[in-house]
Amino acid sequence: MVKNNFFSFEEALKRIEEILKQLENKELDLEEAINLYEEGLKLIHFCEEKLKNARTRIEVILKDKEGFKLENLDKAYELFKNGSR
Repeated sequence: MVKNNFFSFEEALKRIEEILKQLENKELDLEEAINLYEEGLKLIHFCEEKLKNARTRIEVILKDKEGFKLENLDKAYELFKNGSR
């Protein structure tokens, strides 16, 4: 079982990558595969929450700065999500 409080965002991403590699191994038994899948989902939710919190912090910073608009953050997010940086 994963104790997400001990993971940084980067550590969680690294662990997700490890889990994916393990799940690609066809020699896992069913129970082990299910446990890894469950751990991966928990880590994904953890990462999503961290990103949501980071976005909120950035929005607060941008609200305090003159000349910046929140739609700029939304546009940047859409570009990032679509692979254009």
